[in-house]
Amino acid sequence: MPPVWMVMCGLSGTIAVIAEIGNRRRNNRRDIEDVGFMPWSTITALALLTFGISIAFGLGFISTE
Repeated sequence: MPPVWMVMCGLSGTIAVIAEIGNRRRNNRRDIEDVGFMPWSTITALALLTFGISIAFGLGFISTE
């Protein structure tokens, strides 16, 4: 079983990619009046923050001891 930081890193990286795709689709929509409700940029920022923290834990820059 892989360590928890690897799972968190992979999951948050996947969420960041999906959020960026959603943000790109929102920016390139044909009907400008068709508004959405998902805060894609916030989701991307939080996913990348989680990605960075999990990498830092995995590489030992941040320790729980």
